[in-house]
Amino acid sequence: MGTFEKIYDHSPIFFQNLMVSVKGYLNNRERYGKAYDEYRVFLRDYDTWSLEKKRQHQQEELIAFVRFAYENSAFYREFYQDVDIDAIRTAEDLKALPVLEKEMLRQRMEEIVIDTGEPCWHANTGGTTGKSLQVTMTHRDMMRRMAMLDHFKAKVGFEHRKMRRATFNGKHIVPPSQTKKVFWRYNAACKQKIYSSFHITEENMRYYVEDLNRFKPQALDGFFTSMCDIAGYIERHQIPLTFRPVAIFPTSETLTDEGRALLERVFGCKVYNQYASSEGAPFVNECPEQHLHVMLASGVFETYGDHDEVLVTSFTTHATPLIRYRIGDRMIFDGDGVCPCGDPSPLVKAIEGRKLDFLYTAQGAKINAGNVSNLLKYLPNVVIHSQFVQTVKEEVTLLLEVDKTLFKPEHEELIRQEFTHTFGRDTRLVVQYVKEIPREVSGKYKMIKNLVEE
Repeated sequence: MGTFEKIYDHSPIFFQNLMVSVKGYLNNRERYGKAYDEYRVFLRDYDTWSLEKKRQHQQEELIAFVRFAYENSAFYREFYQDVDIDAIRTAEDLKALPVLEKEMLRQRMEEIVIDTGEPCWHANTGGTTGKSLQVTMTHRDMMRRMAMLDHFKAKVGFEHRKMRRATFNGKHIVPPSQTKKVFWRYNAACKQKIYSSFHITEENMRYYVEDLNRFKPQALDGFFTSMCDIAGYIERHQIPLTFRPVAIFPTSETLTDEGRALLERVFGCKVYNQYASSEGAPFVNECPEQHLHVMLASGVFETYGDHDEVLVTSFTTHATPLIRYRIGDRMIFDGDGVCPCGDPSPLVKAIEGRKLDFLYTAQGAKINAGNVSNLLKYLPNVVIHSQFVQTVKEEVTLLLEVDKTLFKPEHEELIRQEFTHTFGRDTRLVVQYVKEIPREVSGKYKMIKNLVEE
């Protein structure tokens, strides 16, 4: 645990709110600058383009991006040594390039990363496969990504930083020693109230609902299962709401029809799905008609193998180029679909990569896959695979396949600290080191195995 976290954990709640807001203002400097403003303007014009013009723009971006990676990354110069780079001119031509696997990215990160000379931001991700990664992103790329996200939200009526939002995520905002029933903190920089998803139990949910009624958010975003738990509680107890959001934007998990219907029924607004990733994958966003569209300006998706798996090439990853990256997610595309919203961009029938897996705390709160993966996000690239197994609510077993040349005892201690922050002190963690974690029948690694009998 760092100095900042120690100070935070031992500070009064009002000062914690101040610290959260200061961090928010610092983040804003990296995310909302000139490049952000310029790209918001570009995207408004881009929406008026024909499909042919959008594909031509995608092709130009692709040619420039592949050439940039080849000329500036030691890894890609070696990786593509037998390829005629000048022949890569269309998305179809990408098939001539080898596939970038996650383990290859983890092991050779130093060779892959490009020093662009620009200010950079470092993203830690546990990933839904349980593999720790740290990727580097330029401020310019980060600003473009934030512009894409905010443009998507603005099209359905929500303007980020100008309107209030309630976020349910995996931030450690509630110290393990806290006894007060205050499971949220306020980020004034974004008019954002952050709600802890770690403390959503039947006993605590009334406090969440009471505060939502006080705050009156104009949008909800974050973990899908957390918002569904809150909505289910409101409906079961027939609690009247004093607000009606413009929209709900789930992240990190696969939506279900039942959950979407529940959220729309309880909060009286539409749910809009989206896809991206911490590594920097291209965007898929839902339009006002609630149909998923590929944002061609953000990169290229390719189908791979027999199980609707996708490879991603992202144009906003200049510091850590992702070209034909096997991200581990699956999508079903709608080849010739036509959307009544008027956007000619390709349609996606379903995003199937993110799972609704979760674990329990000893008190019965659900810790979803996004939060579980975050237990590893602050580690360096030392974990090859991990799997969390639970048979009783009071105990979680963590199977770790590690890089023995890099993994140190303090890394386990860091995991235990993160676990306590997430699951509380009453849930035990058993760590077992294994030579190999077997794949599932589908060929993927399963990060969570919840075997608790209800």
